[in-house]
Amino acid sequence: MQAEQSDYVPNRAMPGLGRPGTESLLAEAERMELLYKPDFDEATRRWRAFWAGELLDRPPAVITVRREDAPQRPAIPQIVGLDGDFTAPLDMFEAWAETIYFAGEALPCFVPSFGPSQFAGFVGGEIITSEESGDTSWIEPCVDDWADFLPIKLDPQNRYWRLMLNFYQVIGERAAGKFLPAIPDSQPHVDLLAALRGTQQFLIDMIDQPEMLDVAVRQATEIFPVVFDALWEAADIDRFGWTSDWSAVGFPGRGCITSSDFSAMVSPTMFRRWILPALEYMWEFLDYNFYHLDGPDALVHLPDLLAAPKLHGIQWVPGEGNAPQHTWVDIFHQIQAAGKSVEVWGDVEAIKWVHPQLKPNLVWYLVQDVASPAEADELLDWLTDNS
Repeated sequence: MQAEQSDYVPNRAMPGLGRPGTESLLAEAERMELLYKPDFDEATRRWRAFWAGELLDRPPAVITVRREDAPQRPAIPQIVGLDGDFTAPLDMFEAWAETIYFAGEALPCFVPSFGPSQFAGFVGGEIITSEESGDTSWIEPCVDDWADFLPIKLDPQNRYWRLMLNFYQVIGERAAGKFLPAIPDSQPHVDLLAALRGTQQFLIDMIDQPEMLDVAVRQATEIFPVVFDALWEAADIDRFGWTSDWSAVGFPGRGCITSSDFSAMVSPTMFRRWILPALEYMWEFLDYNFYHLDGPDALVHLPDLLAAPKLHGIQWVPGEGNAPQHTWVDIFHQIQAAGKSVEVWGDVEAIKWVHPQLKPNLVWYLVQDVASPAEADELLDWLTDNS
């Protein structure tokens, strides 16, 4: 997929924010304090070293733990804002954040979401939720014939898109001086099309009408920079200089985790025809990126991912019923040998077990089940002493 297929031309005048004239903004952001993260500037220095493939004193470690004597408050659910109420989830988030010790490189950030297939909703799909389904959503298949449905485009009057834009405006106003607006789950390209068509029928389309899908995938992918920039500007994220997403990684500018859960169902040939070019288009637009590699069936695509020059790192998810994520050291070694970073998660003992086996400049840790702020600080000291 070539850049000239879209009118959007990403600015590469400087690393980081990706816009000329924003270096002073970024420097100011790194001196900024957030209400829920007083040591924000220290955390961002480690994230910036990580993205440069360097090590200050230890890898970034994301740890969130309830403060001593703070009340127990729930985090916000995954699906929020679909009813047009933006205040309630933000109130809930802040009530939770004020009880949390954001240790290490954990950044307090609000992630709005209408569900994993929300991009399909932005282009005409109906987002469905129900009390029985729990905290998730899906798209009711609506494409009977691609020839009738194309082109895939972002309708400025689409109700889900208008809701999300309005949500981001409210988030940007509310976040100032307190937390970061985060990028929503972004799955355009093949995953968007499979949601609109239905998975089984879309797999058949890959065999029966591949040329039609060449067009559809290109059009679906090209809405990504349009959506990203519009949401970025709606929340005025340039004021912060930093953002995150559901993965909890810190991005010093335009960044997000990319993915294709659908890739687990296709061959390497199909991956190279439709999914990899779409991902490369997204990585070219972004200043910083990670890839969410989900499940053993998707491991067949790892060589193609490792050969992609624009991909920075991989979040490997082994899936339920398989060995714990931190034990897949051979996969981490393959990724790091290609010069790319990995995300590793587990409890304190898991991190201490895997850390000596990895290159410390090419890893960040998501630490789970930490009992207290003191235990969080002890692990950070251990990582410093052992890196």
